[in-house]
Amino acid sequence: MPASTDSTVDVGNRVVLFVTTRKDAEISARLLRSAGLPSTAYFRGADLAAGVREGAAAILATEVLLERDNLAALNAVLDEQEEWSDLPIILLLHDGRRHDPAASLLQRGANLIILERPTGMQSVLSAVQAAVRARRRQYEARAHIDALKAAEAKAREADRAKTDFLAALSHELRTPLTPVLLTASEALTNPELDQNSRDAFHVIVKNIGLEARLIDDLLDLTRITHRKLKIDPAALSLRATLRDSLATVRPEIGEKQLTLVEKHDMADAVVMGDATRLQQVFWNVLRNAVKFTPPGGTITIHTRRDAGNVIVTVTDTGIGMEPEEVARAFDAFAQGEHARRNGSHRFGGLGLGLAISRSLVTMHGGEITARSLGRGKGAAFEIVLPAVSDLLPAPPAGVALQPARSRALRVLLVEDHESSRETLRRILLARGYSVVIAGSVAEARTVAEHDEFDLLLTDLGLPDGSGHDLLRELPPRENRLAIALTGYGMEEDIARSKDAGFFAHITKPLRAAELDAVLGAVISALPDPIDSPRN
Repeated sequence: MPASTDSTVDVGNRVVLFVTTRKDAEISARLLRSAGLPSTAYFRGADLAAGVREGAAAILATEVLLERDNLAALNAVLDEQEEWSDLPIILLLHDGRRHDPAASLLQRGANLIILERPTGMQSVLSAVQAAVRARRRQYEARAHIDALKAAEAKAREADRAKTDFLAALSHELRTPLTPVLLTASEALTNPELDQNSRDAFHVIVKNIGLEARLIDDLLDLTRITHRKLKIDPAALSLRATLRDSLATVRPEIGEKQLTLVEKHDMADAVVMGDATRLQQVFWNVLRNAVKFTPPGGTITIHTRRDAGNVIVTVTDTGIGMEPEEVARAFDAFAQGEHARRNGSHRFGGLGLGLAISRSLVTMHGGEITARSLGRGKGAAFEIVLPAVSDLLPAPPAGVALQPARSRALRVLLVEDHESSRETLRRILLARGYSVVIAGSVAEARTVAEHDEFDLLLTDLGLPDGSGHDLLRELPPRENRLAIALTGYGMEEDIARSKDAGFFAHITKPLRAAELDAVLGAVISALPDPIDSPRN
């Protein structure tokens, strides 16, 4: 049992006494009290260990501490110390008593101060005061560490909340865009459409595409920040990748009557890269050039070889950049002084495209740089990528791609957003597919009990569950595929759909052509015989 001489004090700031007799404890306590130091005395090793676990600023002990059981109890407590803690121990020993147990404490790295007895009371008090001051500095360090950990935890939580918010925002923004983009892109395929209507639908498709791109940029930035953005490299034709990227900006080039010059100082080259992501890089750079080049200007694309690299340079005759703008051209949300003239946002965008492009190029083992001679003197962006070889391998002889088979799919369409559901239903029916609709997991489950279908096309966020739940709950059928159609498009969302057994994961909004492509893949993957549609 302890002999507590100061029972009301903060145990973390007291001196723990471990002495032979109660008289020694009383003398030591008075000495410490005279200096404003509280204390508690213990006489058994187990009690000492319990007292130290409660809290201690230092231990003041005599040679009794070195007895085997007591020393074992002390060592157990010292082993439990956190990284910040280094409990001071002042040990009073008679001459000749500095034997192996004390040496073992020193060898194990204990914060041990040995005072030879007899020694003056003031020397003991000075040693204890120094130990307590050192212990208080440890407490300050612990408080600082705890504050840092709390701030880090708070920052992680805020970051998770931001990521969750962006994902939810993406879903909420994408969902109402889906029926609009599907309808407009489908209308553009109608050969009987008059030119005025065609132009109007073209404007709709173009601007919804830009809106979707802004959403994608925000999510890509989040992926990059969390190191979750992944690439799927394959051997690609540089020329074909450039051509595909250029196709997306040709309408804008035509609208602004810009001159496009292509200069190729090399044959086609092969690079190892993710086709979608490299197209995104070139598209960002090309669109940047189009955006900042006045009508009638020129954009030049120049490709060349340099040792084992290919270099793509996009030069424009646009508004140019000052040196400080060049320095921050690849910073997120940096748009230069031109975006702030008279407080307006003249050129639009969020200033994310080039920042994302730099990260993507770096992930491909390359480098992207910018240069400009100043305001009004245009700008140039240079992309350097490692080259693999000059030519893509030829396909094996006798192998030819077969066109997708014609098949009237029986589709169960599950979508709680009414406009999206009706638009998809109309488009699927127009293609000769049989369609049954549902707006919830429960409705879809009921439909599946009474009807068979080839394809489950389902939203993931449903009012009474998820598309993943629905796929798991449906009666198993070998010749049935499932497509996830959702506003959630992060890598983890796609991976989760794959793990759940979905054939494909489509991120909203989508064009009619994208829907046709994935339906063609479904038809190719399903076995014969061909069934007749149910209307």
